Parts: sequence; structure tokens; C-alpha cells
Amino acid sequence: MKKLLLFAAMLLMIQSYAQNADTLLVTSTVTKVTVFSKGAQVTRKGKVKLQKGKKLLLMGGLPTTLSAGSVQVQGIPFCTTLSVKHQLTEPKYVSKEPKEKALRDKIKVLDLNIKELNNKINVFDQEEKLLLANSKLGSETKGATIAEIREAADFYRLRLNEIKASKLKLETELEANTATRQELYNAINKLAREDQKQSYSEMLVLVDCKKTADTVVEFSYYVPNAGWSPLYDFRVDDVSKPLLIDYNANVFQSSGEEWKNVKLKLSTANPSLSGKLPVMDTWYLGAAATALLSTDVTGEDGALKGMVRDNSTKEPIPFCNIILEQDGRQKMGCTSDMDGNYSFRPVSPGKYDLKASFVGYKPTLIRGVVIRSARIEFLDIAMEATSVELQSYEVLDYKVPLVSRDNTYSGANVSSEEILKMPSRSASSTATTVGGVNTGNGNMRGSKSGYNTYEIPVKQEIITNYFSSSLRTTVTNLEYEIDQPYTIPADGEDYNVKIKQSSVPVDYEYHAIPKIDNDVFLTALVPDWSSLNLMPGKVNIYYQGTFSGESKIDADITSDTLVLSLGRDNNITVSREGNKEKNDKRFIGSTVKEDIGWIITVRNNKSSDIKIIIDDQYPISMRKSIEVEAPKITDATVTELTGAIRWELKLTPGEKKVLTYNYSVKYPRYENITVN
Repeated sequence: MKKLLLFAAMLLMIQSYAQNADTLLVTSTVTKVTVFSKGAQVTRKGKVKLQKGKKLLLMGGLPTTLSAGSVQVQGIPFCTTLSVKHQLTEPKYVSKEPKEKALRDKIKVLDLNIKELNNKINVFDQEEKLLLANSKLGSETKGATIAEIREAADFYRLRLNEIKASKLKLETELEANTATRQELYNAINKLAREDQKQSYSEMLVLVDCKKTADTVVEFSYYVPNAGWSPLYDFRVDDVSKPLLIDYNANVFQSSGEEWKNVKLKLSTANPSLSGKLPVMDTWYLGAAATALLSTDVTGEDGALKGMVRDNSTKEPIPFCNIILEQDGRQKMGCTSDMDGNYSFRPVSPGKYDLKASFVGYKPTLIRGVVIRSARIEFLDIAMEATSVELQSYEVLDYKVPLVSRDNTYSGANVSSEEILKMPSRSASSTATTVGGVNTGNGNMRGSKSGYNTYEIPVKQEIITNYFSSSLRTTVTNLEYEIDQPYTIPADGEDYNVKIKQSSVPVDYEYHAIPKIDNDVFLTALVPDWSSLNLMPGKVNIYYQGTFSGESKIDADITSDTLVLSLGRDNNITVSREGNKEKNDKRFIGSTVKEDIGWIITVRNNKSSDIKIIIDDQYPISMRKSIEVEAPKITDATVTELTGAIRWELKLTPGEKKVLTYNYSVKYPRYENITVN
């Protein structure tokens, strides 16, 4: 109640002051943005000439989703700020004369031509029906002569061909006129988009100026529908060189305003989380169970994507105005792109209404659109064309798809060419995942935990080439300030932003498991990786300039060493085959004894020394009736508990090594087992 009274008092104060104050329109532009993991703080600046006395500053064109409580107005020189008010504005559309009038005049001419063409086609249709209805010759008692039949056939053939040819010409002209009219409607909607037809908000700032002066008004606010996620490129040119790490970020926003050539700051903080200390209620045993819910905790954000199409032609509709509402209030707004695609991201879980409007089409309202936590919902909009502009919406009920195209968020990668052109839209990866990332605690593709580490002589220093001017570490988060200005459209798509590049000394190891795969895999061991400030995110791996796969970083694991699989190296060959001299099978009474031998050959075809780990295994018995004699190998490590065999080798260029081992298995005749 106190808040309502305070708000009402503020409104009355603004109104009373406004009666005695001049209203000045301040045109502002976005100058810098701090993007959080969820949400963004936007800073705007605008020049204004202030006269002495009370002035009411009107700053419009602001997004409707901004948090009113987050608005901050910087101190204006020689002025005292008396009050600040934020309010929504109704959608306004100012016709762009004479451009729009010329387009609408052309549409009127086309509409008239289309009606005339339809009339002519209808006349030919009626004539064709008339001819076919009277095509019967002669009477019931007397048939037609051959001359009459020939004459009638010539007439019908000639006239029907003329009708068909005329209709084809008219239908072709009608199709061309309809397509031209659609293009004109697209042009009108493009003008409407430029005129900001969607809803916006505005701020009213009442100031008392001590003197006349030209000054700059700076203010900031928080918008929730924005964010960023880390994306890394790990590059290895040669095993004698350090690992290059490119720190990138996928930045997205659908606030309704474009961030054009702005200074970006990326922060790992999440201001949307409550800073309030939770309260623990008394825990009573034996009482009725009660679900304890926290109002400060919500599910992960989702997203809504789709395409706007003509219901008849199935063609995409560009520049369609789309609004996402909840409880009668606009939450987000966007327009479809040239391909008819639209996107809202991020969207809090819940139920929404989706509105779509386009000149020349019936406005469409889809009610009850469900956005689920951490999911991308896909919803295509089919719109009906009309020659009359309607204000009422065609109401549809949202139907949950039987099969979701995407159950969770999936990040996107950019190609090496796109990385050089920043900012650029991200694209899906063009190769399947072949690499793995983990710490020494876990497994990854082509490797196991418990590696012995070899050191390859490299230049032991870390050279960091920052694309950002500074990296500031605070108690709760990291912040990257980006020097290069970027443009981030409000379309919900990912835009790649470069942060920095680091050169890190690592330990390289080759690994092979010829029992499973004859290829050799290169891995990199990054010691003390926590000092690199890597966050959970996707990794693109490049080896010798070629994309070799993608993986993820799990920064929550506390191991000191990060293990990366860099892909396959075809310059090292490994083969595994049975040793015929050792293979033997003997029957001793009711018992069978088998001797199994293997030969592993590894060759280094590279021009440099390598260190490689070869893994193999022998079987372990789970029954007393089956006896396994472990191999005795002097140049390998044998783990009897798991049956693992590991060779750690050093090979010079062109060197080949042959590894052999054999084991024996004794089992009852009635057992049907495979021992090789």
C-alpha cells in the first residue's frame, strides 16, 4: 500500500511540474553494453540543449522489457534531477509519405487489374462449360452426318484451343500481378519496420537547471532477454609448439533494440539471481508434508523460433511484425528476416500469446504458447492473405508438438573463415565429434585416466595477446572489456565476439588402442589449467590448420590437468595381428587349454621424435573353473586386476618397433567362450 501511495504521489508531482516545465525530446543511442550470463545492462547517451529552469526530458524508443527499477540517470551538469518515471507507449505508426502512398497507389492499380483478370477468366470458364454442354450432335432418332461432325469438330477444336490459350495467358498475367502485389506489401512492411511499429517504452526525467548549457544525458537500464556463452578454439600447429587458445563468446539478445557499433563488456555475473540470504524454516517431523518452494528460483530460460509463411503459397513472409505477450503485456517483439524466420531468446518458462501482423494478411493470434525450461520450441505461423486490412486477430490455440525438434539448447560453431569476419552469425558444426575433453579423473575418447606424463621441450612461457583491453577479476565474477565495437541485432541469434588469444605450454602424448582402432590419437595435457580462467563451454579443436572435432569443457571438475584429444595422426601407423607361432589349442581330458599370442607393430613416419602409449589387454576370469595365466612382459606395465597392458615408447623418425605378448586360458570343455 505504501508503494502505491508513493508511486501515485510521484505521478502527481511529475504532472504538476510538467505543467510548468518545457518538454524536450532527447534522441539517444546505445554506446556501451555489459552482457551478463543472463541479461545485459545497456547505457545510452543523448545530447540536449537545456535552458535555465524546470525541464521535462523525454527519452523514447526504449525496449519494453527493461526493468524499471534498474534505470539509472547519471548526474547532469548544473542540473538537479527531481524525478524519473518509466512508462510503456502504445504502438504508433507514422506513414512514410510519399514513399508509402506511391506503393499503396500501385497496389490499388494491381488490385483492379487482378479483378479484371479474374472476371475475364470467369467468362472463358462459362463459355467453355456452355460449349461442352451443347456438344451433342443430331437428335435421338437421327444422327449427324460426317460433314456435320467434321465441321463441329473443327469448330470445337479451334474455339476450345483459343479459350485454353487465352486462360493460360490471363492466369500467367494474374500470377505476375499477385507476385508484384506481394513485393509491394513487403516494401510497405519494411517501411513500417523502419518506423518502429512495435511497442516501445519511454522515460520521463524532470530536472531543474541552474543555467543554460549544452550537455549530454547518460542513463542505463537492465534488460533480461540477452546473454552470452563461452566458445573456445584450441589450435595445435605442431607438437613442438605451445597450444593456442582463442577465447570467443556467442552473444545474443532479443531486447527489441539493435546494439550498433557499441563497446561490449562480458561478465560472468548473473544479476537476475536473488542476493537475498535464504531463510530456513523449522523442520517438524510427523507433520503433514509440505512442499517448500522458493520464489527466487526459476527454471532455465528457453527459446522460441519458427518461420512465417503464406498459408496458400507456403512462401516465407519477410518483415512480419511479431509480438510475444504474457498476461496481456508485451514481453518481446521482433520482425521476421528475409527468409521469414523469427527468434525469441531467452524466454522465461511459462505460457505466452504470440501475435503476428503483416499488411495484406489477417492478423494472427496464437494463444497458450508453452515455453519449457532449457528447451527450444519451434512454432511456424501460417497467415491468410486478404485484400482488406483487418484489425481483429485470427485466434488459434497452440498445440504442443508431438516430437520436439530440439530438447535442449545446443550451441553453435563458426567456421575458420567466419571467425575472421566479426561479427558473424554462427553455423552448425560441419563435422561429427571426434575429440574429447576431460581431466585426469575421467575417461575420454581414445584415452584413459592414469596417464604417465612425458615432457616435450617447448618454450616455457605464456604469451597472451589480448583482443580485450583488460580482464578484471572480482570476488564473484570475471569481466572482459572488448576494445573493438560490435553490432548485435535483436534477433536472438548468436554473434561471435573475439575476447583474447593465449599461448600455453602443454605436454603432448600419442595414444593408440589397436585392439579397437588402428589409428593413433594425439592428446594434449594442460597442467594447472584453472589459471587459464576457462569456463564451461564448447571447444572447437584444430590440428595443423584442420578442424578435427569439437568437445566441451567441464570446469566444475577440480583436477589439476586438463586432457584434450586433438584427433588422429596418420603419420604414425599401428597394426595388431595374431601370433601363429604362439597360438595353440589342446584338449586335456575334460579341460581345454588355449595359448593366445599377439604381435603389435608401430612405426613412426614423422620427421621428429615421438612418445607414444600403446594400450592392450588380456581377459580376466570371473569363475574358478576358468583359469587365466597372465602374460609376462618386461617392457610393459601389466595391471593384473583389470588385465590392462601399457607400453610407453619413444620412437625416432622412421623407427619401427614390434611388441609381442601371449597368455593362456584353461576352461572346461562344456564352456563355450572366446579367448581372443
